Amino acid sequence: MRRALLAGLLLAGACAAPRAGAKAHYGPKPSRPLFAAVPEVADPNLILVVSEAVPDPSDAGVSFTKVFVDEREIGRTEVARRSEEHVLKLKLPLGNQPIRLEQWLLPPVGEWAPLDGDRQPRVRFVRVEDGTIARLELHFSEGESSNTLRLSREPSAR
Repeated sequence: MRRALLAGLLLAGACAAPRAGAKAHYGPKPSRPLFAAVPEVADPNLILVVSEAVPDPSDAGVSFTKVFVDEREIGRTEVARRSEEHVLKLKLPLGNQPIRLEQWLLPPVGEWAPLDGDRQPRVRFVRVEDGTIARLELHFSEGESSNTLRLSREPSAR
């Protein structure tokens, strides 16, 4: 019984010891981005541009926008200052797509929170056609209490 206990302790100690050649890491962990980087899409057929009217750009805070199609998240803009334009390029299937946008803000104190439901943009059906790029522009004004959603089309580069 003693031998089994001693063998178990030696095995546990060997497993817990640092590996040969491994560097010990003391100090703060390296920082990593809050969210994964937005991948670059080749030949997009939908471009989302989000802008906000911010009274004082130096005190703008940060935000991002989630994009949902058929209630499934398909992408999000990068986290950036609210006074900056947020752009997301996506490749969607052809046809009418129900697109819902969800604006998220980081308050000065606290955690990420979505904009109140009554201030979020409404669901919009966007027709995605071959040979064109649908450009969806979302603009917030009056302290996020009002938003406009505009759709335009442009020919694709291919």
